[in-house]
Amino acid sequence: MDGRMEISPEGLLKRFSHQESFSLWKDKLSTPQLSDALKDLLDYSPVIPGIKPLKDEYKILGKIITVQTSAYDWGTALDAIDLAEKGDILFILTDGDDSAVWGELTSKTAQQKGIAGTVVYGAVRDVAAVKKLDYPVFARSIVPNAGKPLGKGEVNVPLEYGGITINPGDVVLGDDCGVIVVPGELFREAIHKALEIKEGEKEIIERIEKGHSLSSIIRQ
Repeated sequence: MDGRMEISPEGLLKRFSHQESFSLWKDKLSTPQLSDALKDLLDYSPVIPGIKPLKDEYKILGKIITVQTSAYDWGTALDAIDLAEKGDILFILTDGDDSAVWGELTSKTAQQKGIAGTVVYGAVRDVAAVKKLDYPVFARSIVPNAGKPLGKGEVNVPLEYGGITINPGDVVLGDDCGVIVVPGELFREAIHKALEIKEGEKEIIERIEKGHSLSSIIRQ
């Protein structure tokens, strides 16, 4: 025992409205658990394909500020940084990977403001510098070049891709397995199911350690 009180799913949900709760949930959940929890809640996959953290140690959980922009316009990301509040996560959707819309300077600025991380459905650069800052960045690809600070995109608008809509205020969880976006109105229920799944996995592991086979446990 480490002296900390275990917190039930119900206890966590009572604290849902508080921003500081995200740090607690982040430590308790993984994207595989949340993905399993959402299977019965959504008619589509909540996984954002192809996006991985720049470092495996990165993990994020928080409400989304959305950004829609061209791959050649990193200026719209600056508008999103200015709009975001402490603990928010930027989700940037670009029209391609030909040019980076995020790098060292944007990471440093976001970190200084207390933004919890950035997800880029597109390209980023300055990887070594971003890793040194230890600011969580998740991206689809890495390139060395950037466009211009045009600022011609949109901030806090619904993002559409592959038949899926991502809205401002939705919740994103990212770890070394990838990134999942949960509709804001389903997050309470998804959290509850994910925590139950985690407890079930704990029981399965305990039975495996006692000599039971996984096939016999699953098929009971």
